[in-house]
Amino acid sequence: MNKNTAEKLPVKYIIIACCTYKRPDKLERLLKNLCTINYPENIKTEILIVDNDRDKSAEGVTEKFKSVLPVYYVVEEAKGLSNVRNRAVKEAMLLGAGHMAFIDDDETADLDWLLNHIDFYNKFEDIYISSGPVYKKFENNYPDYIINNIVFSASSSKKLGEYKQNCASGNVFFPLNIIKESGIYFSEDFNLSGSEDTDFFGRLKDAGYVIGWNYNSVVFELVNDERASIIWILERAFYNGYSVAIVKFLHKKRSLKRLIYIIRKFLTICFDLLIAVCSLLFGLTKFFNSMTRLTKNFGKLAGAIILKSHKYYREQ
Repeated sequence: MNKNTAEKLPVKYIIIACCTYKRPDKLERLLKNLCTINYPENIKTEILIVDNDRDKSAEGVTEKFKSVLPVYYVVEEAKGLSNVRNRAVKEAMLLGAGHMAFIDDDETADLDWLLNHIDFYNKFEDIYISSGPVYKKFENNYPDYIINNIVFSASSSKKLGEYKQNCASGNVFFPLNIIKESGIYFSEDFNLSGSEDTDFFGRLKDAGYVIGWNYNSVVFELVNDERASIIWILERAFYNGYSVAIVKFLHKKRSLKRLIYIIRKFLTICFDLLIAVCSLLFGLTKFFNSMTRLTKNFGKLAGAIILKSHKYYREQ
């Protein structure tokens, strides 16, 4: 790990960034929530909405809250997850912020979400990036095999302050000077595939900026009818697995390790198939959890096998 890390600056000015695309109802719910959470005294805190829709579908919603929230609105016309997140980072820098937090437009924050991120950042001197959990709230009553599916699990056995290899952008807090020093931004390789956040924070970790688990800073994601289905769950599991493999090998020339990984995943899938069949004896929850694990491992196998067809891999 590179130890030449940036100075850990005191928290004076925070941007809470939300990237959105054609989900005005969910964005409005988030902004209503941000009207109610607790904010730090003597620390400037503002909100930035980055709209990836050139038709500005989020502008009207944002305008409703300008009288009650210090909120900025910008449009990033270049489509892609990395493009819109990089725009958020650059806008926060232009505004002069020293720190930023990301929260997704389909989430809401606990009352002390931001305060707990700040406390964590100040308490752990060696940790630069505070990563918190995203718990699920279900819009309606759904079967147990949906509610208890592992794809919706946010539980972790990690202790407060325990190091992480990477993290997601749905609930994270970090200083912006580590971006300026390292030159690390969200990679356009992942604009359409997802996992741009795990790749980004993983590279920051490799550059020496420690990520810590902060279970006190909690956000909630609403699960609606569209997501509360087996088809959506299995698709999500597959693409999660696929992205894991891409992140693991895309920027690293590890032919032998990749071959070993492919063999291991193939054997794991064979074992998962057996477990899935046997799990039918123990009910639908066990069965669909087994199928979710199987599908995620199949995604990992697919990602590792077709990696060389990825245009950015070929350019290395």
